[in-house]
Amino acid sequence: GHDKQAGLGSPQPAGFPRPTSAPDYAPGDSPRGSSLHFEPFFVPRDPVIREPRVRDELQQLGIDIFNTSPGHGVAFLVACGVIRDYPVEINNFLLRVGTDRTKFGEFLAEDYPSSQTLRLEFLNSLPLLGTGVVSALKVALREMSAPADWIKVDRLLKGVAHFWWRQHEDEVSEGHGAGPLQPHLAASDSEITGLDLQRSLLGTDVLHRLLFSTLMLQTYVATGSAMSLHEWAQLNTGIEAGGTDVPMHVQTGIYKAIMEDVP
Repeated sequence: GHDKQAGLGSPQPAGFPRPTSAPDYAPGDSPRGSSLHFEPFFVPRDPVIREPRVRDELQQLGIDIFNTSPGHGVAFLVACGVIRDYPVEINNFLLRVGTDRTKFGEFLAEDYPSSQTLRLEFLNSLPLLGTGVVSALKVALREMSAPADWIKVDRLLKGVAHFWWRQHEDEVSEGHGAGPLQPHLAASDSEITGLDLQRSLLGTDVLHRLLFSTLMLQTYVATGSAMSLHEWAQLNTGIEAGGTDVPMHVQTGIYKAIMEDVP
């Protein structure tokens, strides 16, 4: 079966930088709930061959190819009619059959149009409502490992921030935001979650930066290195809109939630 891990992914430490990838948002977008630009247009392809008698063998061969070269593996599985060329079906298949979690994460984080389409479909399906920063990372990285390349990590987390924000905006617009929102099961009691977190931030950009900084912190302390709350907060100086700081109670909750998971 597919091995689901609730802990955060652990790419190799590479210092403690801030996100550096170019923004996916058009100039003039509102800082609250900015929209991603959906560049690729996914055109379903028909299978080249259909061999029902050897479908299981073709499926296993496709999985083996995916675990070596994900793009070629997907192309092979579609060409053989094992899966239809629809993003939701491809993602569900790859998760169901237990493909390599590292290869899956690396493939989704690529800058290819097909990877971007699958990435947006996957992130859109995540149950992020009611999560905080740490628990949102746990949800996002439950089915895959974080890429070793921090530029790819940044690309993934930008999408997580977008869909987290949109799910909470939808909750408010549908009239469910008046009462308290039940925290997600993955959330620690220490962190600020859900609509309380959204009200504490000015938009998706700062949430994206917080997600990135938090994963960097988790990766750093997982190696046995130490970092105090004060040191981490200093690294986060000015990441909110207009060069201001994220409220300290938000950073404190994130820091405590991370430290609870350190062995």
